[in-house]
Amino acid sequence: AHMPTLRAAIRARQKLDLTYRSLADATTTRTIRPLQMEYWGRVWTLTGWCESERRFEVFRVDRIRTLDITYDTFEEDPGKTLDDYFELADDST
Repeated sequence: AHMPTLRAAIRARQKLDLTYRSLADATTTRTIRPLQMEYWGRVWTLTGWCESERRFEVFRVDRIRTLDITYDTFEEDPGKTLDDYFELADDST
């Protein structure tokens, strides 16, 4: 149900407020800069810069409980871009 909203927010570079339930059943509210979605066979994920935690996060879309577009847009700030995320992922291998 969240897919059209997520895609629109990625295209428009709009921040999102979401409520998320982790695999450990902890529920948190986050503000994120959505960067990309990926499909892993059975599960969609959303990669974004989490304003709340000040780091990149990957969220399973099926575990997002609520989702609101904030209408706050974001620029590609150094250290918070999709390229930065990929660079960190490459460094960790």
